[in-house]
Amino acid sequence: MSNLVATPDAIRAYGDASAAMATAVAGAAAVDQVATVAGLVPVFGLIGQDFLLSYAGAQGNHLASVAELAAVHAGTAVTAHEAAAGYQAVDEASGVDFLSLSQDL
Repeated sequence: MSNLVATPDAIRAYGDASAAMATAVAGAAAVDQVATVAGLVPVFGLIGQDFLLSYAGAQGNHLASVAELAAVHAGTAVTAHEAAAGYQAVDEASGVDFLSLSQDL
């Protein structure tokens, strides 16, 4: 890794893509679980109550995991934008140093 090149605009674009993924995944997690299970009650009746209880628990775990994934994508987006800003700030500050050195010559 002797030659590391960071392109802040590309990093920001990755951050924008991560933010879009976070929004899409969060939309998938925004399910009204009570309404979904309530819609299944007439189908399974009294015999299927145990299954519905297990299904509701599994569905709740799934939706919690999907929401957690959305949060990870959102965090990745924030981190990418912060990293791009950091790279750009260091690059601009280093550029000023190089300009002052060349003027001294």
